Amino acid sequence: MTQPIRVPRDIQDLDMRIAANGDWFYRGSKINREALVRLFASVLRIEADGRYFLQTPAERGEVVVEKTPFIAILMTVEGEGRDQRLTFTTNVGDTVVADAEHPLSFTLDPATGEPLPIVLVRDGLTARLNRAVFYQLVDLAQGTSGPDDAGAGMTVWSSGEAFSLDGLTP
Repeated sequence: MTQPIRVPRDIQDLDMRIAANGDWFYRGSKINREALVRLFASVLRIEADGRYFLQTPAERGEVVVEKTPFIAILMTVEGEGRDQRLTFTTNVGDTVVADAEHPLSFTLDPATGEPLPIVLVRDGLTARLNRAVFYQLVDLAQGTSGPDDAGAGMTVWSSGEAFSLDGLTP
């Protein structure tokens, strides 16, 4: 006998928000307990339409995300050049290595015109690189121009993948 598919009940008035600086708020009050924020982050999902939800098997509620749900606050580098490996740690404790499955992307923030470097963490959820991590990444970038390179411009390598910083130029 097959079990019926359980659809989570929608919570209409969750009133939860993730601020641009990575702080989490519930009904206007900042959530200060790191363990609670990490728990919420572990059940955060993104829908195909770009809306974010906290989702458990029983319930789900929409979360307003101002920029990205997470912030990369630390980057470690192993190796150098094309053989290097970049590992990012987020403000909610996720660790991810930039590679083909967890790409870095570089665009301009449409609201401010400032660089918006992000890394895919999991299941469509991204982390924006904080300013210190971004500058560390720019220091690693290499100019490219040869036929075997990813294209002319500035490139950073991780896990054998080239990530172009060219999206940062207006």
